Amino acid sequence: MITVEQIQAVLAKAFRESSHNYVSEQMALVPEDVGERLYDDPIVKIGSADDELWQELKRPEVVGHLFRAPKEWLASARCVVSYFAPFSDFVVEGNGRDAVEVSNGWLYARVEGQAFLTEMNHFLEEWFAEQGIEALSPYASEEFRYVFEAGTNDDIADKSLSFTSNWSERHVAYVCGQGTFGLSKGVITERGVAGRFGSVVVGAPLATTPRPYSDVYEYCTKCGACARQCPGLAISIAEGKSHPKCCSYVNEMRVRYAPRFGCGKCQVRVPCERGIPKK
Repeated sequence: MITVEQIQAVLAKAFRESSHNYVSEQMALVPEDVGERLYDDPIVKIGSADDELWQELKRPEVVGHLFRAPKEWLASARCVVSYFAPFSDFVVEGNGRDAVEVSNGWLYARVEGQAFLTEMNHFLEEWFAEQGIEALSPYASEEFRYVFEAGTNDDIADKSLSFTSNWSERHVAYVCGQGTFGLSKGVITERGVAGRFGSVVVGAPLATTPRPYSDVYEYCTKCGACARQCPGLAISIAEGKSHPKCCSYVNEMRVRYAPRFGCGKCQVRVPCERGIPKK
């Protein structure tokens, strides 16, 4: 049987060898950025396609009714492979140097870096196919849908939704055992919150990894550091994160840093930046 360690080794090798995980001359905003790495080696976790939490994600206060469980994406689904891609020191440390200005590294990782993770999702689909196993990445598929603000997507009939999608990588990561949410709504993993997620639904009964928590905010100390870091004033200890406020601020960054965008201040210079904070 394919193991989580085997998947992690194969994916880590792909991360190290792909030129798209490094700043190219064409991408670089300044010459000294060329060759810098965007993501460190990924962390892989596996959840069961039959986990009862998938149905919980359909609740309106979680992801919402648009969310599709693994077997709604792939009829043969037996498990879900989730990976966390930690941002490199170049990305994280650079973005922590200024309270408002978004670093070059963070801009690369948010735009070209996300395209690279989509490439890695397809890589996993192909790798499993080579093992004779059906696999599908919902996020990388043509059927993926999301809504950032009410009324912004004509494909969605319910205009009352403020933030939802039919596949949430963060919530998938929580179910698979990657970590728990923080006030910023980022998932705090064993390597911290600074990074991004990818996943594939797999048609084979791989051994699942433990989910070493029971509460959705178990790893968060509610220290408020992410709220103090947020230049868009979108996070508070009392209310958590306001997706509309965050989206509104990030849209300003789209104009400011076009064709790239980003912020990420809630993920740097915080106790959960690179690990699970001590209570």
